Amino acid sequence: MNNVRATLSIIGLTILFTVTGCAKFPPAAPTSGKQLVLTLKVRGKINPIDAADPSVHRHYFIAIDNDNNPNTGPWAAVFPPYGGNGWVTSQDAQHSVGMTSYIQYDSTNTEGYIYGVLPGSYFLNVTPPEPPIRAELIEGGSTLRVVVDFSQLATTAIPAPDIKQLDINFITTNALPLTGDYVPGRIWDGLGPSGQNYVTVDTTIDRLYYGYNEDGHAVTDPDLDIVYWSIEVQTVSNR
Repeated sequence: MNNVRATLSIIGLTILFTVTGCAKFPPAAPTSGKQLVLTLKVRGKINPIDAADPSVHRHYFIAIDNDNNPNTGPWAAVFPPYGGNGWVTSQDAQHSVGMTSYIQYDSTNTEGYIYGVLPGSYFLNVTPPEPPIRAELIEGGSTLRVVVDFSQLATTAIPAPDIKQLDINFITTNALPLTGDYVPGRIWDGLGPSGQNYVTVDTTIDRLYYGYNEDGHAVTDPDLDIVYWSIEVQTVSNR
């Protein structure tokens, strides 16, 4: 992916919850020793409900795939039936293959909850929501940053110590059409011009991946327009 740049330098992270940010969680000791720091920035602000028009709801997702197959997805759902769950699809969405967990931030997930995807169809069978290690809105509310432990990304097939690769996409939308019917005026964004330029992350080394989504398609709502993303693999102390 031509807009992905990587650096081996580790960026120090200071978590400061703002008055407009996510609900506070107490610092939690990592259980695996490995973490992901995920950052999503939009052109406007992370804004689940429009103050001028409360009927407008916005949804922010970070889709993560731990199936050790870089070809299965996850992809932004662009056309009906919108992946089955309204926002994400994959090479085999019918059998929930291509995404193993996701982070959701919206009016019903104001803490940026993480969900695990269970066997089933169209990613609709999920675990109860779980808070990440930390979550915050920064840079005046334009940026969502979430920290998760590898134990929160583990599956039965690939437990935390065996996670060597993750496929990650950042997806936004103003509608979750679960019926699959066409939604006039639906706005979405994802990585790349078609929302399918997810990032394959090597988790065996500490590394920062980032990009500016310059080749993304035109998004009319600045609060849904992804302009920057980053993924950082961190080894942390259990002390």
